[in-house]
Amino acid sequence: GIPEFSFNLIAGGPGCGKTTLGHQIMFANASPDRKAVYFSIVGEPPIKMLRYQHQYAFFDPAKVGDGSIRFIHLGELALEGGMAKVLEANGQEVEKSNPGIVVVDSFRTLVRSTLAAGAGGEHEVTNFMQRLALALTSYEATTFLIGEYSDGEHDNAVFTVADGLIWLYQAAD
Repeated sequence: GIPEFSFNLIAGGPGCGKTTLGHQIMFANASPDRKAVYFSIVGEPPIKMLRYQHQYAFFDPAKVGDGSIRFIHLGELALEGGMAKVLEANGQEVEKSNPGIVVVDSFRTLVRSTLAAGAGGEHEVTNFMQRLALALTSYEATTFLIGEYSDGEHDNAVFTVADGLIWLYQAAD
C-alpha cells in the first residue's frame, strides 16, 4: 500500500503508463465521501485523456458524473502565470473540494518550460515543489505527481520532498 496523506511521484519515460496508473489509482479509490481531483497542467487536456482512458475496465463514468472525480486543466494558467499561478489555483481547488486523492500531471513539463524560458532557476523549482508538497499534505490528501524522467535523473527537487516513488518502465517484446 501507499501511506495515506503521502506525497508520491509516478515517474518514467514517455508512454510507459504514468497517466494510466494515476487514473487507475483515482478510479479505484474515489467515492462521493473521498473525492479525487486530477490536475492536468501542460500536456493533454482532460477530454483527450478521458476518451483514451474510457477503454479500460477500471474507468467508471459514474464517478465522473457524481463528482467523485474531477478533472481540472491548468494549461492556460500555467502558460500565462507559471508555477506561482498553478500553485495558487491548485490550492484554491483543493481547499474548495477537500479531496482525499490529488493527481498532478505533468508538473515536470511545467518545470522544464519555466527553466527553458529563463523565468526561474533551480531555487524557484525547489521552492515550488516544497510549497506544493506542504500545501497538499496539510489538506490531508494522498498526492501523486506524474513526471517524465529518464533513468538516472534523480537530482531534481521533487525527489527531496517525495515520500514515495513509483518508477515505470516500458519494455518492447
